[in-house]
Amino acid sequence: MNRKIFIKARDLFLHLFFPRTCFCCGRDIPKSNPALLCRECLLKLERCEGLICRRCGLPLKNGGAYCFNCRGGKASKYKCSFIRSSLVFNEPSRSLIHSFKYEKYTDISKFFAALMYKTYKENPPYFEAEFMTPVPIHTRRLRERGFNQAFLLAKELSKLNGVEVNDILIRTRKTKSQTSLGRAERKENIKDAFALKAGADVKGKAFILIDDVCTTGATLEECARILKENGAREVLALTALRE
Repeated sequence: MNRKIFIKARDLFLHLFFPRTCFCCGRDIPKSNPALLCRECLLKLERCEGLICRRCGLPLKNGGAYCFNCRGGKASKYKCSFIRSSLVFNEPSRSLIHSFKYEKYTDISKFFAALMYKTYKENPPYFEAEFMTPVPIHTRRLRERGFNQAFLLAKELSKLNGVEVNDILIRTRKTKSQTSLGRAERKENIKDAFALKAGADVKGKAFILIDDVCTTGATLEECARILKENGAREVLALTALRE
């Protein structure tokens, strides 16, 4: 049999019995196409770049150097000094992160890590960091889910940028979901929810916090506070999505 005909027949067979579909809209994707999204949804992915806050990376509709929460000298009060995200939180990126976290498609971590690596390379402040630290989840949630999405992202990103993953934070209590909470409520909800692992030495070192989504930055800020209060030189953050 001609090789091209064989490959076409094989792909047709595989697609018939093991179809691949877009994680967002559900359209069929040919077996020969390794993409996670169809072409239409892939084009809707939006990189978080251009007009963004210099500190927290929040997209700014009308330009300027800082967002409302960071302007007027307020940027210096934060423990997490620099945050960047790779993609804007929209329908296709939300679908991917949901499939990754809640449907256990853990290989999607490689897709996000590749984008995060690009963001890492574009931002020199990251280059001075000695370690990457994933934002921890509670042990109960870890048992339910089977993995910490932030740790998987950090692990895959480490393969690309060579920065060591130092999993030194723990979650001390289970908190309510941040999804439906406002900025002030998120800050209160996450307060004192983290601690440093016993024996961890962070003095004089710089860390990049890794997480899947940044919304208000409250979780990142609380993790950064713990690291800074224990002597960390600097804390930055890098996430897959920005909501």
